[in-house]
Amino acid sequence: MKDVNDHTGEQRAEAIRSLGIMDSEDEADFDEITAYAAEICGAPISLVTLVDTERQWAKSAYGTEQRDYSMDESICAHGLSGPDFLEIEDTATDPRTCDNPLVTGPSAIRYYGGAILKLGDDTPIGALCILDRKPRRLSDETKRLLIILARQVTRRMELRRALAAQETLANEVDHRVKNSLQMVTALVRIQRSQARSDETREALAITIDRLSAIALLHAELHKVSARNEIALHQFLPDIIRHLDVTLPTNVAISHSLIPMLVRSEVATSLALLVNEAITNAAKHAFPDGRAGRIDVTLKLNGTKGRLSIVDDGVGSDNLEAALESGSGSGLGRQIIDASVARINGEISRESGPGGTSIEVRFPVPRLLPNH
Repeated sequence: MKDVNDHTGEQRAEAIRSLGIMDSEDEADFDEITAYAAEICGAPISLVTLVDTERQWAKSAYGTEQRDYSMDESICAHGLSGPDFLEIEDTATDPRTCDNPLVTGPSAIRYYGGAILKLGDDTPIGALCILDRKPRRLSDETKRLLIILARQVTRRMELRRALAAQETLANEVDHRVKNSLQMVTALVRIQRSQARSDETREALAITIDRLSAIALLHAELHKVSARNEIALHQFLPDIIRHLDVTLPTNVAISHSLIPMLVRSEVATSLALLVNEAITNAAKHAFPDGRAGRIDVTLKLNGTKGRLSIVDDGVGSDNLEAALESGSGSGLGRQIIDASVARINGEISRESGPGGTSIEVRFPVPRLLPNH
């Protein structure tokens, strides 16, 4: 059976291709819907089908192992140009299906009821259907329920398409940012090699170190950009591990983090803060090769998370310098304060003979269920 309108068939095929879902693995979201559809209808078989130009394929199948159907076997195709629901009460007597191999063969299908799947509410791509081996009729209420379930199916498909598009865009942005960072770093290295004064070479060396830290941080932030919630106690150690590689050998980092889930924007803001605090502490708190350590701690206090970055460096007189960036422009402090403001947090700073501490308190963390 071919499409009556080839142009419409090509539009449908293109819409299905845009989903990137054909021949994909089983997914619980769809399997739960087909199982529920079969249950509420008291039917032995339920399918979520996609009708391409050459074949029909079931994304989800309940009550049957068959997933691929030829167009001669497709009953769903008959409903694509009609209303929201196609019902064939007795497939053996209906001229559209009486010669269908599924109807004339063993375990004959004698009933079909299908709610049409439509992308963007106007492009039909398949159906959420139930099949039975005896003639029957569904109530109007049951048909309406199947139509609602069909809309849930297409929304899930469209959500997956949107997430895939977002990931593609994020990968492209990531690629361009990496290239830009590499180009800038290369240019700064050339400038450093040509610099005549030790002061200029030192300043450019600091810039190169900062660019390296930003590149590593960007790589970690890119991993979480498409996710809603982040396990902070698993994410921050990756940031710290990358920073550890860039630090002087006389500075050690340790961390103690309780299990906590937070929104992705909270995780990225705290990662930026940790990056700046550790980078600046390593630069200013341990002059002349002085040995020291930086401790990162994550705790919960009531309904607020507490993130602390504490060093045992020179403290006091160098507190303001430790919060500055490179040339003393205050960029480090600005990044930290902006990160805290973004998550509606609060920050406190203390410094003394024993070192410097920065503590950030931020709202609405979530402990993991097993904590």
